[in-house]
Amino acid sequence: MQNNLLFELIPLIVFFVVYYLSKNIFLATSICIVICWLQVLLCKIWYKKISRNLWISTILITLFGGLSVILKNKVFIMLKPTVLYWILASVMLISQMMGKNLIKTAFKKDFHLSESIWHRLSIAWGLFFIALGALNMFIAFNFSEYTWVRFKVFGVLSLIVTFSILTGLFVYLSHKKSK
Repeated sequence: MQNNLLFELIPLIVFFVVYYLSKNIFLATSICIVICWLQVLLCKIWYKKISRNLWISTILITLFGGLSVILKNKVFIMLKPTVLYWILASVMLISQMMGKNLIKTAFKKDFHLSESIWHRLSIAWGLFFIALGALNMFIAFNFSEYTWVRFKVFGVLSLIVTFSILTGLFVYLSHKKSK
């Protein structure tokens, strides 16, 4: 089930359900950490391989979530999404500067686009992740914990889906224009 969106969303879903039922961010975080490590174990058993994304996500939730639980300070878990988004942005933008386009690497078999379009997509996604991290910080420190949890679960997913659709539309129009 690697690269299966539902499988990858299980820790987030469990986090939200536990938080919604208990209103305890530390309990929800603790259970989320356990679920992430169970995902790692299942991937190792089923596929004999663990994706880089799963490793990064599991390590970040363990580190930031663990600090939140141990220190009883929700700030750490609220920072985790921003750190993840900014890591993604940095990797995309630095790779682009070094001449490697990660978006192109992932999708070149599916789409035949000009280098300038691949470049724009890479920059757009890098900037999107920077903005998403900043938005997470804004909501985490200016709104209630419950609002932040809802944003983390529903808002971020909605923004990513919307940006993906916009990206798809841009690719479609660029591809159509180039014919």
